[in-house]
Amino acid sequence: MLLERLDLLNVRNIAAAQLRLHTGVNLFVGANGAGKTALLEAVHLLFCGRSFRSNRTESLVRHGETGLSVAAVCRDEQLGALRLAHRRDRGRVELRRDAQPVRQASAIAALLPIQPLLPDVAELVFGLPALRRQWLDWGAFHAQPAHAATLRRYLRALRHRNALLREGEMATLAQWTEQVAELGEQVAAARRAYFEQVAPTVKECLMALDAGVEVTASYEPGWPLGRLTDALAQGLERDVRTGTTNTGPHRADVRIAAQGQAAAGVLSRGQGKIVASALRLAQARHLMANEKPSLFLIDDVGAELDAAHSERFFGLLGEMACQILATSARPEAAGAMSELPTRLFHVEHGEFRTQD
Repeated sequence: MLLERLDLLNVRNIAAAQLRLHTGVNLFVGANGAGKTALLEAVHLLFCGRSFRSNRTESLVRHGETGLSVAAVCRDEQLGALRLAHRRDRGRVELRRDAQPVRQASAIAALLPIQPLLPDVAELVFGLPALRRQWLDWGAFHAQPAHAATLRRYLRALRHRNALLREGEMATLAQWTEQVAELGEQVAAARRAYFEQVAPTVKECLMALDAGVEVTASYEPGWPLGRLTDALAQGLERDVRTGTTNTGPHRADVRIAAQGQAAAGVLSRGQGKIVASALRLAQARHLMANEKPSLFLIDDVGAELDAAHSERFFGLLGEMACQILATSARPEAAGAMSELPTRLFHVEHGEFRTQD
């Protein structure tokens, strides 16, 4: 699926904008605060239900306004033209597909995988396990859309169990423990299946980008080998003492190692960006092999990788023919993508001017 047109209303400092997008690279150039990142946020909001900066969507609403709107015209080889919209006014959210209401944001998210590459992309390697779980769940969701609902049910059951542990309500604990175990096994199975599918592609992309050291990735489900039911039973005393569930998929991780050690202790910040970029690229390549192209949102081109690695990265992207929305404060950033078809937009005070 490709984005053909974007219509934005009251998104940060963008009062109104109508953009026709290129099927290849769309590079938005302008000074800091011009509205470049706000555009990427708007696209992320439409397809992921939130900004990549904050879960508080209200912060995206232009100062002095009560709501915002993000609409897009997309084209898919099988589905044809689609019209999508995310409107928010005074906290009320309305999602639409071809003018029909959409109840679940996941129904729109399933249409187009988003791959964000932000200035803090290295946190995917160095940051909390929750970031790597998000990467894993995003891929598992696009491989098995039912995964999102199963994960929501698991987290809901987990919250109930944790509440009972904190309150010392042991009478119904077994009931919620059973649900946590059953749903947790399903979540872990979907994650494991996806990781086993994407792992060879991750290895290929790590080799292609070349971080300068040997890097490996492995999946850790969040409990030792065996059934989750047994792990929960063995950890019950500790769970009661701490008032929380210490075992399960919510503790899962994709362990990134370099030279056999935890990546954080070996890799430089720049190498971390290379590895994180490889993870995003591998996910997109795997999805592309399953006829599901991704949309890359790249904020501040040139901040992610040095010139040599940028050339390799965009070379790999070019092979997949992914659509890209990228921003930069420097017009010369287009040089990193010189081999790709590009449309240049100049951005100033929330207004966009096209230069083909």
